[in-house]
Amino acid sequence: MQLYLIRHGQSTNNARWETQDGSAASLSSDPTLTQKGVRQAELVADFLAQSKPGEEDFWRDPQNRRGFGLTHIYCSLMKRAIQTGSIIANRLNLPLVGLPEVHEVGGIFLESVINDAVEVSWEQGVDQEFLSTHYPHLSMAQPIDSKGWWPGGKEDKSLPLKRAQGVLNWIKEHHLGSDDRVAIVTHGGFSNYLLRVMLRISPEEPDNRKLDYRLIYNNCAISRFDFVDDRILMVYHNRADFLPDDLIT
Repeated sequence: MQLYLIRHGQSTNNARWETQDGSAASLSSDPTLTQKGVRQAELVADFLAQSKPGEEDFWRDPQNRRGFGLTHIYCSLMKRAIQTGSIIANRLNLPLVGLPEVHEVGGIFLESVINDAVEVSWEQGVDQEFLSTHYPHLSMAQPIDSKGWWPGGKEDKSLPLKRAQGVLNWIKEHHLGSDDRVAIVTHGGFSNYLLRVMLRISPEEPDNRKLDYRLIYNNCAISRFDFVDDRILMVYHNRADFLPDDLIT
């Protein structure tokens, strides 16, 4: 099995942070892609679709020079990830499957300060009706609540590492030992947790913010992991050489 983590394209929140307009009033709890983010998604889709004729060699192509040959695409149910995953899946003519557990750290929420106290919004995220209307091609790995996939509030800081372990276990259960090439369209923060559980880094510390390192994931960048017997090989990280300079965000 090969596993590819792909960060979503630039979101409206990403763009606002980039221009230093990161105030809570300017942010969305579930942002969509910018025009630049859509273009990034189109280019990563084109890159993933490239294929060179010749004999396939599953393991001895560490830079995917012969192509990717993806067989499965999963995505978070946050709008920016669904949009990115849809563009990729349509280009590759592959099914897109929603995997709620690969959402960004914290979930769907906004924070505001009222009378010197932090208030957290209570939002459910998109529901099945929204998905059926706007993304009829998207199927679900498991059913979601009728009110929306996110139960509301802010995810406790102790949960993302456990959630990442659950995602890894699920992916292994469905694909380990096969020649499947699996892509997950997810988020930068959660990708850090997934990498940690795959490589067993600091398992005793549940909160990434307390560690003295953090990996950077550019929008639509690709990271590849090969599962060989009982080993996980990190082949490359944050690959975005297929994007022009003005689309590196």
